[in-house]
Amino acid sequence: MAIPVTLDAAKRQLKVDDAEQDVEIQGFIDDAAAWVERYTGHVLVARDVTQEFTRFNATPLRAWPIEPDAVPIVSYRDAVGNLVDVAGMRLCAATRPARIIPFPAGGFNASALPDHTNMIVTVRAGYEGTEEVPGNFRRAMLVLIGAYDADREGGEILQTAEATARRLCRDYRAWHL
Repeated sequence: MAIPVTLDAAKRQLKVDDAEQDVEIQGFIDDAAAWVERYTGHVLVARDVTQEFTRFNATPLRAWPIEPDAVPIVSYRDAVGNLVDVAGMRLCAATRPARIIPFPAGGFNASALPDHTNMIVTVRAGYEGTEEVPGNFRRAMLVLIGAYDADREGGEILQTAEATARRLCRDYRAWHL
């Protein structure tokens, strides 16, 4: 899988032809993708995402999208520090945020764990193909990439670009997280 904005697309946005700045422009692409992911909670390139929780109760996941048939791996660290898998969990991914909840007959009792035991959830999230990524994410990335190049000190141009990117991504953000 590839990030939804290619090096060629970013170079066209910046009106750059030569390969001299490819490494730097790729850095801009990576930074813009990370910005969109942080702001929206959408994972642009499908991968396993791990999230840690200090308590466990119908745990909401930040990452999105998650396929309804995705299989979550839920675990915790025991007193010695070993990772212990928890059986009897299921994924509810019909609405956002997706949640990990115990099966009623799964046998897992979170209250039996020592206080301050973190639950660790790993699940595959994200877009499997670049064509599935909303176009506004690509546009937001290109706006940010242009600003990263034009305003390397992080001044007014970058602030304006981030405001524009927020507007482009606003409808995709999970407000209730």
